[in-house]
Amino acid sequence: MEVIFLKKIAKLKNSTFFKNSILYTIGSMLTPMIALIMLPIYTQYLTTEEYGIMTTVQTITGMLTIFLILSLRTAVTRFYYDHLDNEETMKHYISTIFTFVLIFSTISSIILIILNKPIGNILFQNIPINPYYFYLIGLSWVDGLFVLPMSLFRAQEKAAKFVFINVLKSFLIMVISVILIVYLGYGAESVLLSHFIISTLITIYTYGSILKVVKLRMNINYLKESLYLSIPLMPHLASTWIISASDRVILEKYIPLSELGIYSLSAQISTVLAIFYSGVNQAMVPRFTRLIKDGKNESAKHLLKNFNRIVVIFGIASIPIAMFATNIIVQGDYKGAIYLLPYLLIGHMIRGFYFVPVAQLFYIKKTKSIASSSMIAATTNIIINLLLIPFIGVHGAILSTIVAELIRYGLIKKHSKTANLL
Repeated sequence: MEVIFLKKIAKLKNSTFFKNSILYTIGSMLTPMIALIMLPIYTQYLTTEEYGIMTTVQTITGMLTIFLILSLRTAVTRFYYDHLDNEETMKHYISTIFTFVLIFSTISSIILIILNKPIGNILFQNIPINPYYFYLIGLSWVDGLFVLPMSLFRAQEKAAKFVFINVLKSFLIMVISVILIVYLGYGAESVLLSHFIISTLITIYTYGSILKVVKLRMNINYLKESLYLSIPLMPHLASTWIISASDRVILEKYIPLSELGIYSLSAQISTVLAIFYSGVNQAMVPRFTRLIKDGKNESAKHLLKNFNRIVVIFGIASIPIAMFATNIIVQGDYKGAIYLLPYLLIGHMIRGFYFVPVAQLFYIKKTKSIASSSMIAATTNIIINLLLIPFIGVHGAILSTIVAELIRYGLIKKHSKTANLL
């Protein structure tokens, strides 16, 4: 028995999935860990109102980024393998996506800046348009450009490089943020400004490192093929944002910014679990894709089962750990975030399970099923938010998240069973 166990351990150590999972997880966890390190500084130097403003802008940035790149990061991850046998076509394909996104996102951002007043008034009620709307557009633009080379590194299974860049970016943002908050008194603008400066510099660095692959050229057929895959995925990706973050936009209009700040803090802490799941998923998807392409269906099935086990074990363990850590880290009015954490973590656990059926549907390019399921869940989430938040505030937001995650998982699971992939 011991010999069998040791053989399994040795096999696990030599597994590319295992190694990349460790790297992606470490990298993914270091980023929120740096954010957690910053929490004592935030709670000491920022009011709950300022924290609410900062995190709300960051939340909307995630959504806008999806639209500025038309979710083409997913196409890079999927179609990279189709061109793997021909280096020249692979370079042409990657160049097409990068060139299109650069042009499209830049033009779109300029239009959004011109329309700052009408759009800003829709997004914000208590948050000033100037300067926060402009931070929103700038961050969304640079983040959109940044995720493309990172998606390429992920497809190439260059986990070490992927992690190094993410950790370096997070560390530098932390350093500049501390300077801006503590020594220059920038308040809510501090993290947004440091994020924009460092993201711009790191994005320039990443593009410089892939100049051998990316050139300014486009192939219409490659672009059509990619958009055909990615655009149906936009509702799916948008739904993730809607379910987990749109409540901040609605809450901003119905509750004081101080309450929004406390809720945002608990949401940020609970996101550590989601980022952990995402880190493991980043290693799982390329490995799953390669196993299926190589005809190793049993290995692929075993991989998905292991992922589900990870969701359960780490999800349950995260609740007492998060509550204990938050009680130690945060100060004053922010303590109220502790009691919201268990419910938010349950929502992230449910979301963790849906990565498995999505991986199967994504491989067979059945993105319309993913999109329809996600949009039904997202629509439900918005309706519940609008009905409950005006009366029970943050508790309505939490309930809507859990219900929407359950609906999305159930629908996507049903579609994956009809795919008969495994």
